[in-house]
Amino acid sequence: MKNIKGEFIQQLRASFPQLENEPLEELVSDQLVSPFHVELPSSVLTQAQNFIEKIFAIRELPAYQKLYSDALAEKGIRDPGNKSIMMSYDFHTDENQNLKLIEINTNAAFLALGTEMYKAHKIPLPVSDFSFAEVKAEIETELRLNGRVPSQPLKVAITDEDPASQRLYVEFLVYRELFKSWGWVCTIEDYRELFKNSSPDFIYNRHTDFFLSDPTSAVLKEKFLNREVCLSPNPYEYLMLADKNRMVEWSQPGFFEALGVDSNSADFLRSIVPRSLDVKSDNVEELWAQRKKLFFKPKNAYGSKQSYRGENISRKAFDGLKHEETLAQEYVPAPEREFVTPEGPQKFKFDLRCYAYQGRLQLVLARLYQGQVTNLRAPYGGFACVTFV
Repeated sequence: MKNIKGEFIQQLRASFPQLENEPLEELVSDQLVSPFHVELPSSVLTQAQNFIEKIFAIRELPAYQKLYSDALAEKGIRDPGNKSIMMSYDFHTDENQNLKLIEINTNAAFLALGTEMYKAHKIPLPVSDFSFAEVKAEIETELRLNGRVPSQPLKVAITDEDPASQRLYVEFLVYRELFKSWGWVCTIEDYRELFKNSSPDFIYNRHTDFFLSDPTSAVLKEKFLNREVCLSPNPYEYLMLADKNRMVEWSQPGFFEALGVDSNSADFLRSIVPRSLDVKSDNVEELWAQRKKLFFKPKNAYGSKQSYRGENISRKAFDGLKHEETLAQEYVPAPEREFVTPEGPQKFKFDLRCYAYQGRLQLVLARLYQGQVTNLRAPYGGFACVTFV
């Protein structure tokens, strides 16, 4: 079996020669990139494109945005004008190869690394006309939407909590070199240190304090609200699309129609959004009875933290859910593929990560894993290319 990690690192160094002295062998984990790829019918790609286009068109409706005026006021968030770069829509496929939405991420990882992964595998990109030039254009669009004129050289900061300790710090390095190749000034900074030594025009935000509600985010939140900096992704877009409360609403009969969405589009969207419910004191017994058909996840966590498959949850753990902000979702099992490894045939589950800006699908990756949740720890698993036939 070919050394995909070595080929991937070689590809990164070929695309970004400035990384030559970075310890990429240490920064790229052995299970980050899979040697396998997933083949799916082209109808899956079409569904993803249509869903992203339609749901973003709904997000743009004034009537839709007005629905959340109270929630925005409660969280002290205002519309900054700009959207969010490098978002993802994560899906499973059912037995009929129909998409089922798992969640939406406003700070999804691996768009840049995924693009390079396709090059390392010598597999064409699923969206053939996507390139990094599009990322440059969308950042400039973000600045204009935020009411700013892109300056030259543009000052950009990539931020997270203690970035160098993050599992995908290597992607921050790739973005830094990509931005520098466009003549921009770019730094990688802890979100708490952002404005101490510089004043960035644009911040590519990978921090998971989605609403900037932690006291340590106070300075960043103030700068964001005052439009002193263009922050992308940002809390407003998170509330509009990625907050798990949206899936509760989207799955309700009549929600889309009340916004003027035609019945065919509404039916299509609901076919992809699984039935989703709040876990509350007045429905816990009903949900307990239905638990084997449900999946439970916290509304404000990420990365499959504290998530439970209903058939495996204990009554004690379940009873604790009603005191938390918890979502009960129709259980859609992850699809599986069998691949031949050096140890013999093995089955891997997978999900699909579909990256987008506004209503435009840009890249599709699979994440291969074994066990209950994606964890990038299974040998021969990890991020994988997808081909559509």
